[in-house]
Amino acid sequence: MHPSPYSPSLPSGEEYRLVFPKVCKTKDVISWLREGKHQFKRNPGAWVTCILIWFVFSLVMSIIPIVGQIAGGLLNYVFIAGLMLGCYEASQGKEFTSQYMFAGFKHNLSKLLGLGFVSMVLSGLIMWITLGDTYLTMLSGNVDTLPADFDVNSLAISVLIATLLLIPLMMGLWFAPVLIIRHDLSVFAALRLSFVACFLNTLPFFWYGLILIPMFLFGMFTLGLGLLIVLPVILVSIYASYVQIFLEPISGASLDD
Repeated sequence: MHPSPYSPSLPSGEEYRLVFPKVCKTKDVISWLREGKHQFKRNPGAWVTCILIWFVFSLVMSIIPIVGQIAGGLLNYVFIAGLMLGCYEASQGKEFTSQYMFAGFKHNLSKLLGLGFVSMVLSGLIMWITLGDTYLTMLSGNVDTLPADFDVNSLAISVLIATLLLIPLMMGLWFAPVLIIRHDLSVFAALRLSFVACFLNTLPFFWYGLILIPMFLFGMFTLGLGLLIVLPVILVSIYASYVQIFLEPISGASLDD
């Protein structure tokens, strides 16, 4: 098996190193997704197993009040980071296995848990500021306590505002797991660098997002079964975009220069 052109050696391989985020072209988005499709086809069983494990974990955590929701939020980025590590290993010619789902528990666990904590706190704060007590009611699942004269239009506007405010947070979180697990960055350094990368590539990521919408719809309209394919393709595409945006041959300029 040969490494893909969008999956070169990481800095530890002495051929590439982390650099300030580069600007990509819009057409590169197709290459990221194509790489996702390619890697999924190489090990479909392992990827489907990983997503099933994630689904079951999320379902179990969702039915456990408070503690389950907190645990789910803390561990999500641990799982994502493990899969990013699996993408790296697969790019080096190794076989991707479902064990990578848990690789984040062995590498930089405290930082990955910290990332999940920051994500929960900031997203919760944004939702509470925009939705107020309605958010707490929705979070508890006790929607029957909402007043009869509840203004749906006002809720829709509040949700839209919350979504807009959450976009910068999502930009920071997008590459943070792989930056932490592969480069040992601090939580806030990873968030900052990920945000800069997404900001510099606003146009490519805009089109990337438009492509992901029908992919997610396909996954949902197939009773969720399509997500067993869609999510692995997206996860590998994130890794592929990270390689193109953040890595450069040793001869290039480094963040440490």
